[in-house]
Amino acid sequence: MSLISYLAGLTIEAIILEFPLPSQKVTQITVTPIPALYHKMVGRPAFAEDIGNQRTEWLVRAKTNGGLEGLTIANRFMQEFHGFDSSDGTVRGLTSLLNDTFTGHRIDEFLEVSDGQVVGVCKAYKQAFWAHGWMSILAFDLIGQEMGISCVELLGGQVRDHVLAYDTTLFFQDLLNPEKGAAQVALEAAKSSADGYKAFKIKVGRPGRWMTPEAGVVRDAEVVLAVREAVGPKARIMVDANFGYDGRLDLLEDFIRETLSADLFWMEEMVTADVGDYRVLRRVRDRLGSNALLVCGEVDTDPPSPVFRDLVKTGLIDGYQPDIMVAGFSRWRVLEEWLKSTGVRAQPRNFGNTNFGTRASLVFGAASTTFMMLEDERYLPNVYAFDEVSFTDGRYSVPSRPGLGLAVDTDLYRQKYSGYEVCVS
Repeated sequence: MSLISYLAGLTIEAIILEFPLPSQKVTQITVTPIPALYHKMVGRPAFAEDIGNQRTEWLVRAKTNGGLEGLTIANRFMQEFHGFDSSDGTVRGLTSLLNDTFTGHRIDEFLEVSDGQVVGVCKAYKQAFWAHGWMSILAFDLIGQEMGISCVELLGGQVRDHVLAYDTTLFFQDLLNPEKGAAQVALEAAKSSADGYKAFKIKVGRPGRWMTPEAGVVRDAEVVLAVREAVGPKARIMVDANFGYDGRLDLLEDFIRETLSADLFWMEEMVTADVGDYRVLRRVRDRLGSNALLVCGEVDTDPPSPVFRDLVKTGLIDGYQPDIMVAGFSRWRVLEEWLKSTGVRAQPRNFGNTNFGTRASLVFGAASTTFMMLEDERYLPNVYAFDEVSFTDGRYSVPSRPGLGLAVDTDLYRQKYSGYEVCVS
């Protein structure tokens, strides 16, 4: 049989598999700071000042010689600024890192793929993608586009049609409007419920810094009960203390007792990760009859660090929360494999990751069998083109287009943001 006759009997897909084209090379990378606006003013947590109404989305665009464009954000890198004598957290450091890692390299050099799924990171990139998980997401986006398949499939395949999201913006809103107090948080929760959300995370931990300990625990409980009344009995309510009950397990017991009627879905980082304190906390929770899951780990920047290994091994936590952009897709896949036999759920943090982080969390959540909910900061639309993903009844639909299915609105970018672009190569 001649080659022409042989090819005539194959489909286009079969021809591509039989005679694959050379992988495309990354030829240009740009970095652009994009304003990301919250839908409201966001108050303070237990440990810091008010969040405000705006963050910066450090958009990274990687273009190839074949016309593809992969995306990620470098927010986590840029937050590592510790002074001008270091390149960490600076544009010069970021551009150097991106140039060394991606420029001139083929897409198929980054990740190991078998049967349409990523099974590992190529040896030359393991250290970089482990240290900077957000770069692994760029590699996933590029290879997904080149192969013509979704990152959901690359992560193992879709396990749910929609991903539940929770509103994570109920901070100490009472301190922004002292006259209304707890009622202000309840008012904002009711508005979020009217916007379609079915799950809400409330910041607590006022005893730690912003109020006297006794007054703080009273206000924490008041807020939780007011939000429960505002959103109804079927909604999920979670609380996050950001360690605001450190050293005051007695007050934490009071808080759990006073909020039993709110039926909390989880309690997050009520105290700093410590096997002894979590053993006490779990006993208190069980004795009082609370069904709330205990989750933590958003501060674990090198997951899994020893204390979190111990908490998982001893069965003291129910959910583990390394940040989606810190760990990235490649590292989170390893973490999920580790958690598989433990019963601990995957719950990647997604705060400070702007609009891109929402898409990354959505993609991961669609493929993760133990994922619970997407942390939604509810940013207003900025630089990305509208696409097939929709939000209905508290859930996001799953993207099906190649890669992340996310694209920059080029006209909007050119009009509003291109003047701030830094070209890496």
